[in-house]
Amino acid sequence: MGSKTDVDNNNIMIPDFGELPEADRQEFESHVEDLRRKMLSCYWKTRQGVTKQEEFTLPINDKSKMLA
Repeated sequence: MGSKTDVDNNNIMIPDFGELPEADRQEFESHVEDLRRKMLSCYWKTRQGVTKQEEFTLPINDKSKMLA
């Protein structure tokens, strides 16, 4: 029989952004802003409007915490 501390994909709750500690929210926002700049670099603007330059590939962060 499992203990009350057993963790699996069925009993994990994802927190809302507002529930994160302030330091983690700031780090999260920093990553979001960095990603926004990188994604915008895939576009360029002409006098006729915005043109897509190239496909954006989402970078993989090996430090990510993945659920097993």
